[in-house]
Amino acid sequence: MAEGPSAGGRILHLFSNHKVTGPAELALETARALASAGADARFFSSDPRKTRYRDRWLQLLARERGMPEEEIPGVRLPKHIHPVRVLFDVRRLAAHLRRDPPAVIHCHLPGDHYVAWRALRSSGLEIPLVRTLYDGEPPRPKRRNRQTLESATRLICYSRAVADALLADSSYQLDPERVLVLPPPVDTERFDPARAGVAPRREALEVPAEAVCVGIVARMQTHRRFEVLLEAFRRAAEAEARLHLVIVGRGTNQETVARQPVRELGLEDRVHFAGYVSGPDYVNTLASFDAKVFMVPGSDGTCRAVREALAMGLPVITTRRGMLPELVRHEQDGLVVGDEVD
Repeated sequence: MAEGPSAGGRILHLFSNHKVTGPAELALETARALASAGADARFFSSDPRKTRYRDRWLQLLARERGMPEEEIPGVRLPKHIHPVRVLFDVRRLAAHLRRDPPAVIHCHLPGDHYVAWRALRSSGLEIPLVRTLYDGEPPRPKRRNRQTLESATRLICYSRAVADALLADSSYQLDPERVLVLPPPVDTERFDPARAGVAPRREALEVPAEAVCVGIVARMQTHRRFEVLLEAFRRAAEAEARLHLVIVGRGTNQETVARQPVRELGLEDRVHFAGYVSGPDYVNTLASFDAKVFMVPGSDGTCRAVREALAMGLPVITTRRGMLPELVRHEQDGLVVGDEVD
């Protein structure tokens, strides 16, 4: 194989999704932190041209935050692996790597890892390939997963349980020296309770200043266990007159998942819907909570909303799903409980 570039060169981050969803923002911020530290880090995400909802485009968010982009002509890198599309992407990425080889390729999702692995094989270049696993469950040992994970020069896991499970699974042939466990990062400068404004957000949400305010940040989806949360809150609210719940997020099923049940339970004056909140208002909303609840990990297995709440000094009540028990130490950072009402 041909030799790759020397150390200290460009770090190419690949992300095979065009939307700001799942671990997208964490992947972007990882690349941006390297760039801020002086590294020549570049970011490339899926081509969003044939999609709607410009406010959710990862490409635009990267530009807003000043992240240097990598120009890779003709590469689409879609979320879902399509045999024909992959062939085109592999050829074009391989040609790009031969023209201008980076020092490191950092992959963040299965799709971009698969394309990068095949492109490296096709190009004949020896370039270190790093993969980050964001999920709280190990990938199934399918052929494609085995090929890509075993090809990684370094495999970064944000969950010790995931790393241990992968190394214990005989289906994978992984070198323990190549598997690195790191705590998932959080922006402690942004999520600083000393910088937040509590009173204005409570007033805007119509939450009384003297209330005991519990909040949840999650999309209102059927699998997020809102029925359990609302019934548990109803019982707790009967015992504590000051208790209020704030739901931050949106969702196509929010009427049936949350709003209608709130009316049926007679909790309209105790449950407040904040909608989608971003920027300084989001930090101030977290600061207005006395505690946070998190039921089920979503598309981001690192549970960013939990990490942000912990950075704000909030106790978190959560369940035993995914990496949640690794993030929240029971009776130290909050409570880790079952996900049933009783």
